[in-house]
Amino acid sequence: MSVDLSAAITTFVSESKELLADMENCLLDMEASDAGADQEETINAIFRAIHTIKGSAGLFGFDYVVSLTHIAETVLDDVRNGNREMSKALLSLYLETGDLCEELILLAASDSEPRAQQLTQLAALSGQFSEFIDDAASPQDNIVTSESPKLPQNGFWFVCFVPNENVLRNGLDPFPFIHFLNNEVTELEVATNVVPLNAQTPYDPESSYLAFLMLFRTSQNKEAIEEVFEFIKNDAVIEILPPEQCSYDAIQACARYFPEPSQFQSTLSQLTQSLLPNEPSVPAPDDGPITAPIKDKKKNKLHSGKTLRVEAMKLDRLIDQVGEMVITGARTNLLAHETGNETLIEAMALLERLVENIRDSSLKLRMVQIGETFNKFKRVVRDVADELGKEVELNIIGADTELDKTFVEKVSDPLMHIIRNAIDHGIEIPDERVAAGKPACGQLTLKAYHDSGSIVIEIQDDGKGLDQSKILARAIENGLISAEHSLQDKEINLLIFEPGFSTAAAVTSISGRGVGMDVVKRNVESLRGSVEVDSRKGLGSKIIIRLPLTLSIIDGFMFTVGDEDYVIPLDTVVECLELHEVVSESDIQDKNYINLRTEVLPFIRLRALFGIEQQIEHTKESLVIVQFGTLRAGLVVDSLQGEFQTVVKPLGRLFEGLKCISGATILGSGKVAIILDVSALIRTAITMYEQLELKH
Repeated sequence: MSVDLSAAITTFVSESKELLADMENCLLDMEASDAGADQEETINAIFRAIHTIKGSAGLFGFDYVVSLTHIAETVLDDVRNGNREMSKALLSLYLETGDLCEELILLAASDSEPRAQQLTQLAALSGQFSEFIDDAASPQDNIVTSESPKLPQNGFWFVCFVPNENVLRNGLDPFPFIHFLNNEVTELEVATNVVPLNAQTPYDPESSYLAFLMLFRTSQNKEAIEEVFEFIKNDAVIEILPPEQCSYDAIQACARYFPEPSQFQSTLSQLTQSLLPNEPSVPAPDDGPITAPIKDKKKNKLHSGKTLRVEAMKLDRLIDQVGEMVITGARTNLLAHETGNETLIEAMALLERLVENIRDSSLKLRMVQIGETFNKFKRVVRDVADELGKEVELNIIGADTELDKTFVEKVSDPLMHIIRNAIDHGIEIPDERVAAGKPACGQLTLKAYHDSGSIVIEIQDDGKGLDQSKILARAIENGLISAEHSLQDKEINLLIFEPGFSTAAAVTSISGRGVGMDVVKRNVESLRGSVEVDSRKGLGSKIIIRLPLTLSIIDGFMFTVGDEDYVIPLDTVVECLELHEVVSESDIQDKNYINLRTEVLPFIRLRALFGIEQQIEHTKESLVIVQFGTLRAGLVVDSLQGEFQTVVKPLGRLFEGLKCISGATILGSGKVAIILDVSALIRTAITMYEQLELKH
């Protein structure tokens, strides 16, 4: 009978990626910091990652992965024992090993063979590791390698391995685990018990009727033996007794794990009896120490484990259904108010609060820390800096800042382009930095934080900054602007995001084609975000990406313009005022700004923006003051409707080019309300104000 291992392999691939990412971070941390007290633990963490991948790959027969991780583990074991330093060359070798290992795992999981290039790289890495092994060989008579025992192999280990009845149905085959154990230990003996079948228990080909008792010698510790059974530990009872715990009573206690405890003795008799402990002449007291069964250990692990893997698609479906529940709740609440039944209205208010709590809890399920994304760029910074002959240190601030999983996936590519450009165009080579009075090592900072209902990501370097005259000249040369066109500094800086724009003198493997930064702007704007650039010549540049917290369900603020309802994110609203109480109608005649508490505030009349010719009385208009980042403006609307739980719906490709509109939502009445893009509205108001100022 063939066993479907697809689910187990999928889990292995996912966990291996996490282990390789952790291993890469450990290696980069070791390279960036001096040898400290915690370096030993870091090396142990790297060793555990490689060892776990090797063991799991062996269970599935991924021989190329096992071959690579085995020799990498052998050399690292030499480092662990203090016989070798983790040099930069060896550290680079492990980084390359991690890259190739991930490729081989993905190929093996898809049942594909490695390409010739990967096989060549595998042979090259194995050869380089072999050189380290040869160098570590002792010139004395006894040649010591990692295959030599680290601990004396005195005494035999005992293992009771009883797979659950449903282990085969869950896609796991017990035999590969025993086979892998055989490769890790010596003098392995296996005794097999088969549950007897009769008319009352007919044979089921998908059920397991086996139990195993094993004896062996090994120099490994108990943790290493437990890792052999890592993937099957939740589908089996596993009792591991090291030699010092391998007493007669401890072995006899394993009988309770057998499906038929009476058959334990007959199975035990299949093992070499001289290797088993004898029955003590004086019975051990009932309250004597007995090795804790593995079930208890599993129970403790379950209590300590606080994460659960869930498919992203399931979370997306949950968020969609919660969104529909919000819309239906709004409709029901509206109907309840129409009835005038106070008891029903009160019940609906309670239900609305519960729905809001469910909404918030559901959205939090999809929030992840941005630190994992930031950590991926440590390797990028290292490799690009080495390629360009520069020294760059990456600083990460706000790694625990949370944002929607969708943003994490889509913001990674823009950040990659910005970081590569910062190192290539911004940070100088060491000699130039020293000549300019700067430290030879450049500083690149990734920072994330929440601000006014948005998440802000800053990428800052201490390089030479943007050369605005060069940018302007190249923009005129490429026909992006005319020579007579007058631009402010911020507008000049934003030219770097135009398609095909590049100030590089030559095309390199890193930059020069002008196809990177326009991707940044396009991807960020597709997430209803914005990009700003702040640069000071000779001091460095800072690129600020501002994104909404979520794309699905938001707290909105609704108002009316004409006969239609419109919604903006509640977090962007600063305050609401009656326009006639702030300024008289004559004072704003032919103007688009007001003096609000000694502050010049640009505003925009949404009636004019949407082409509504009919005007309303000045005393009926309201002013909604909104803020996005550091920019602030006013929106003149007809009437205010208040807060509204908003389920964001995309408008489709037909409406992609519409300015100042970011989506739509469905109201309780069934009508569609447009969600406005606050950042675009503020920029429009400011542009109109600046144009008016230029005329005067």
